[in-house]
Amino acid sequence: MEYINIVTPQEEVNRKGSRVWIQMNDNSRAKSCREEFVTKYGGFFKQQNKIWVWVSPVTEQNGYWLKNIHTNEKVFFTSMAVFGKEHGLTSVKICELLNGKRKTYKGWTASEVRAVKETTGQHIKAKEPKKKKVLVPKIVNLQNTETGEIIVVTNIKQFAKQHGIFPGNLYKLVNGKAKVVKNFKLHTPLS
Repeated sequence: MEYINIVTPQEEVNRKGSRVWIQMNDNSRAKSCREEFVTKYGGFFKQQNKIWVWVSPVTEQNGYWLKNIHTNEKVFFTSMAVFGKEHGLTSVKICELLNGKRKTYKGWTASEVRAVKETTGQHIKAKEPKKKKVLVPKIVNLQNTETGEIIVVTNIKQFAKQHGIFPGNLYKLVNGKAKVVKNFKLHTPLS
């Protein structure tokens, strides 16, 4: 048996060249596709150079919004230190803007006032949900070399226990590292 990761549209939307990415960027109806995607999965799209990148609701919850006074442009960022270096701000002043203690600073104001941790240390941030995995049974066709009988095996451990075979040796047979184990070989239609 093997685990297969389920690929969701949320993972595919930012993978360049995927079908969902093309719908959001290179399609004539890209704007309506992006709006539909946001209503279904939440978050928002931001433009980086020529492409649109989706920001998940969890990332949005962990990030911050500031507004430029001169251009009225809302800017989203996740790291105060990086944003501060790019725009000549300090993390302390950004926190004061976001907490509402300061109205403006160097041309920036808070687009939404919310509590930001006042003490030093890291925030407890929301986490992305774990990727879902599906257990797919590995179906193997084995052939008895003495009788020529073909056996379909769905549970290798159980088959090994029934026939008195060490499961590790049977896995070696299935993976191609061994040719024959206790009169059983891997059956291929061409053989």
